[in-house]
Amino acid sequence: NNTLVALPIVAIENILSFMSYDEISQLRLVCKRMDLVCQRMLNQGFLKVERYHNLCQKQVKAQLPRRESERRNHSLARHADILAAVETRLSLLNMTFMKYVDSNLCCFIPGKVIDEIYRVLRYVNSTRAPQRAHEVLQELRDISSMAMEYFDEKIVPILKRKLPGS
Repeated sequence: NNTLVALPIVAIENILSFMSYDEISQLRLVCKRMDLVCQRMLNQGFLKVERYHNLCQKQVKAQLPRRESERRNHSLARHADILAAVETRLSLLNMTFMKYVDSNLCCFIPGKVIDEIYRVLRYVNSTRAPQRAHEVLQELRDISSMAMEYFDEKIVPILKRKLPGS
């Protein structure tokens, strides 16, 4: 069998690593083996974006003055605001999905959200004077809110029946 899914999982993951997380999430429909590989990559992708965010936040905080009054006028104030808002989003996503991911009932489903968080973090890292936080984060807020609402309304009722002790 000379198909992609016949390759070792490490090889498949290496090939898929060149794709966006949204594309990876769509590949889950191909077959059961691809679904398992993609689920694993999505879960790892969420954990990686959390670590990348922590690194970005640590780097910015290290350059900010200690006094809160001096921080508002600092050149990295908007960077810090954006990263704080991303931290809130990550926390909400974590609370929504990870209980079920940790119970092996599902994976971190919205690959598009991971892609958008990476886009925001790369923007913050590469821009000296970023736009205001609400402008930078509009798309992330929209798609993550939609993903969490859909998950809570449509998927959680199904998963709750599968939870141990239900």
